[in-house]
Amino acid sequence: MEYASGLIKLKPGTEHKVEEWKETISSRLNEAAATLQDEEVQVESWFKVEIEGSKYLLWYLRAKSIKRVFEISMELKHPIDKFHYELMAQITAENGNVLAESLIDIPRTKK
Repeated sequence: MEYASGLIKLKPGTEHKVEEWKETISSRLNEAAATLQDEEVQVESWFKVEIEGSKYLLWYLRAKSIKRVFEISMELKHPIDKFHYELMAQITAENGNVLAESLIDIPRTKK
């Protein structure tokens, strides 16, 4: 498995859009889960973070291939993917994507 994480700096005043995104994804979990299945994603998590007054989204993915996750998601097979990318474009500050350097990911071993 591969893993990746990053920060998305939010444009000021877009917090309501983040709530819209969260509510929409939450109300369409079956569709969101279908995208994860297609992308062979094991875990996708999102968090809100505030650093020195700036607001961010923190994301984390664990998948068979991170590169493949983004290739498949950009095909916009599911309408939820289109919604996600359009909303992210609206709320992301200029040069607001910061990819984290991967250091360690500890999966639970199977017994």
